[in-house]
Amino acid sequence: MNQNNIWEKIDFTEQPDESAYDLLAPQAELLSKLTEGVLKMELYAIDSVLGQEPPIPVAVYSLYVVAPHLGNFKRKIIAVLEGRHTGRFPVDIYCEIDQIKDEGIEKDNFVEKVTEIMSREAVKRTIENLYRQSREHLRSLSNKQKPIA
Repeated sequence: MNQNNIWEKIDFTEQPDESAYDLLAPQAELLSKLTEGVLKMELYAIDSVLGQEPPIPVAVYSLYVVAPHLGNFKRKIIAVLEGRHTGRFPVDIYCEIDQIKDEGIEKDNFVEKVTEIMSREAVKRTIENLYRQSREHLRSLSNKQKPIA
């Protein structure tokens, strides 16, 4: 009996393509180091569907900046939409702060585009304010703990 291989076109190598998530994830440790833990980054991945006709399945990667000393307050900065029908790239990046959507971002300029988004005035101001508010809160806590002479 001649058996056909229905799997012949599938790549079973162990080197997966890097996703936008893979490129963003190392930034969490970097933000924590740069701010001495005053700010942290959280990255969430969920499956979703874009509500258009026909519906488009996507992976959504949401990047949050978190202020642990402000009750773990989280500010969503960007959402990256990776169309499962197109593979890992291109992706669309939606900035939650200034509500600008950048479409069709390829892998080779993804990090550069995210850096440019983080440099936008409204985004910079939002993250800097979280940092300053957190530092001020830490200072006020340390002042409360000092004994009165």
